[in-house]
Amino acid sequence: AEIYIEGGTTKAKVSVGGAQFRVVMTLLMDAHVGDNILIDSGVAISTVQPLEMKEVSHVLGDSR
Repeated sequence: AEIYIEGGTTKAKVSVGGAQFRVVMTLLMDAHVGDNILIDSGVAISTVQPLEMKEVSHVLGDSR
């Protein structure tokens, strides 16, 4: 993962289930590399704590 600026917009390259995506970080400027984040339509909208991550993964049907 990496956080960078492109065209004046803060973005991040993230890994989701082994696939790489680029997401806009404008709403989540306090996130750091290694944080779990919730993404909607290519935009990072929230950080997710490790315990919450288990619940989110369960709801989404992820077997982690």
